[in-house]
This record gives sequence, structure tokens and C-alpha cells, in this order.
Amino acid sequence: MLAGGQLQVVCPQAEFRLEGAPYSYAPMFTWMKRGHDERPLDGELERVADALSSFVDEVCERYAVDTDRLALMGFSQGGFLAYRLALSQPHRWQGAAMLSTWLSDEAADDVHPDAADLPLLVQHGTNDPLVGIDRGRNSRDRLQAMRMNLDYREYPMQHEIGRQSIHDLSAWLTDRLLSERSGD
Repeated sequence: MLAGGQLQVVCPQAEFRLEGAPYSYAPMFTWMKRGHDERPLDGELERVADALSSFVDEVCERYAVDTDRLALMGFSQGGFLAYRLALSQPHRWQGAAMLSTWLSDEAADDVHPDAADLPLLVQHGTNDPLVGIDRGRNSRDRLQAMRMNLDYREYPMQHEIGRQSIHDLSAWLTDRLLSERSGD
């Protein structure tokens, strides 16, 4: 479904299974250890960001990935983490796509000076009950204030990747990774 099958896609699974997740048809996972108040423990964001960065390095080596054609994507909490990696390490990526997520204060505070050159695609559902559209729009406004290279899109969907959003994501990835200007 992405770029006509011309891309290698690697999707890491979050480390911890959520007990009592709201959807009974599939298990849900989270990246961070949580305390009694359900908030991530101190230092978890940094631990997970470092682990994901190392994971990307290992994947690139194992599968002989062309690191000049590497994009980062994340959905929901994965998008929260993608913001962190993309904005702090913009030279690693040809682009970053954040789907149904939000820009954390930590990611906004750790922006590399060259991050404004990194193409960002942000997609959000206007009917998202888990990460409300207000959080998506707030992220958009913050990124615009930082003068980021932003393509922001909203869709009439919930906390999901819908038909139009996957089509737009595919076209965006094709342009970033497979077009003549992406490094051929």
C-alpha cells in the first residue's frame, strides 16, 4: 500500500503490553514503563528514544538499507517518539511522518538547528477520540511557529490511518524517497 511496494518498511513493536486496552480485538502495547499514576517514569522518553535510534542503526546494517533514503514514521505514541527522533536528529532522515499524535514539550525543546529543513508530514483525524484534533492542531501551530518544513493534513476519521491518509502518505513517501530529487 505504500509507494507501490517499492519501500522496505520496518515496524518495531512497543515493549510493554497494555492490560485492559480499550480494543478487545487486538492487543495494544506501549513504549514506556509507567508509574502508579499511569504517567511514564522519569527518564523513559530518553531511554526509549535511545533504544529506537539504536534499533534503526541495527536495521540499516542488517538489511543493507540505503541510509540516504531513510524516512521515519510513527502512529500515535510511535508518532510522539518519531517527533523526538526526527527533530533532534534531522540529518538521518529524508522526511518524517507523524500520524494521529502530538508534539511533546520534550521534543519541542530538543530541536536541532537544522530541523527546519526536514520535510514533515503530519496527519490527524478530526474525530480522533484518543488524541483529540486540538492536540494535532496545537502541534501544527507549534511547528509552524518554529518555521518547520511542514505538510499538515486533517481527515474525517478517528484514531486510524484511513484510505485517503494512506494514499497521501504513500505519495509523500514516494516523493521523498523514490523521486529523482531524493538522491538518484
